[in-house]
Amino acid sequence: MEGPLAGGHLGFGMDWANYNLRDIVTEMHQYLKTEGLDIPLIPAGGIFTGSDAVSYLESGAAAVQVATRFTAARECGLPDKVKQEYLKANEEDIEVNGISPTGYPMRMLKNSPAIGDGIRPNCEAYGYLLDAKGNCAYIDAYNREVALHPDAKKVSVKDKTCLCTAMRNFDCWTCGHYTYRLKDTTRKAPDGSYQLLSAEHIFRDYQFSTDGKIALPA
Repeated sequence: MEGPLAGGHLGFGMDWANYNLRDIVTEMHQYLKTEGLDIPLIPAGGIFTGSDAVSYLESGAAAVQVATRFTAARECGLPDKVKQEYLKANEEDIEVNGISPTGYPMRMLKNSPAIGDGIRPNCEAYGYLLDAKGNCAYIDAYNREVALHPDAKKVSVKDKTCLCTAMRNFDCWTCGHYTYRLKDTTRKAPDGSYQLLSAEHIFRDYQFSTDGKIALPA
């Protein structure tokens, strides 16, 4: 059950800030109990520390899903330069916007190259988001800008993005709400870059940290 602080697409409208994962989980717990349903409940979105995880487990969750801290792990498949963008981000560098052609709000870094890009639609190769009629909101937006700027060698599309190609090229930097806290989980080098942690270190910190604390690397 993903809450409003999760990364990427949100199952909420632009009023996402009016909702709270804890309240949603509590309500769902009560519903399952009332209906006599034995269905594992797995909260996700904004579970940043081991203490956060334990609080949900102690309240009856079968497990928790976590992602943000692992995006900057050494084993993560993102390019290291993108991981550094996550690590250096501040809270004001994160936004929820409507550029996804799916119609869902999406949380990402404001400096994502996908924002305002005018790449030619590549649906022949990456047409994952085409609807049953072969349409996509980005294609409509792209064709609109081309018509408005017929002599331009490259157009900029502000309101939508070619999500298929942007994701494939690691240019859409989706992130969780607490991405700005990543810098507090590691150490900053003299050159301004941040140390990339192992997935094992992050996992063990979730296992053994207490009191909302995070163990820094040695």
